[in-house]
Amino acid sequence: MGAMYLIGWISIRVTLAYVYLYALYLNTHDEAARMWLITHTAYLFPGLPEPRRTLLAKIFAIIGMLMMLFGGLSILFGAEPRAGAFLLLVFTAGGIYQHRREREVAMETAAKAEPFVQPQGKADFSTLQWSAYAGQLSSGLKNWALCGVCTAIIGLPTGPLTISDKIASFFS
Repeated sequence: MGAMYLIGWISIRVTLAYVYLYALYLNTHDEAARMWLITHTAYLFPGLPEPRRTLLAKIFAIIGMLMMLFGGLSILFGAEPRAGAFLLLVFTAGGIYQHRREREVAMETAAKAEPFVQPQGKADFSTLQWSAYAGQLSSGLKNWALCGVCTAIIGLPTGPLTISDKIASFFS
């Protein structure tokens, strides 16, 4: 086990954990962030009536944030990182659908607002509209890569400085 192997595994674990734990912080650090989280989680349930839609959004948001917390900490500290990677894989796979819904909502919202945009503002409006679309598209694509990293952590040896990996015994 060379230094590069150690540095590689620590880099993967720290950066992957950072992605999820920092996003968790941003989505929960104040009331406005938590309201945004619930509103956007509700996009997952476009056909449900209120108040059921908001109730499910709250439940899914809490479950998602717990998955990010426990999965991120598990990966970071090497405590059953396969379980943590599985939690993050499930969360991130759901995020692929979430970003698709975000794109749909962005385009629907833009279509509603477009008639109110003055002719001199149409180009700027189009830039905003397509930037929102592209941002959500790239976020969805990023989630495919994160799913791959999580799958690799589940399937490969978990690397150095792992506190425990008892789950591996189920696969051998």
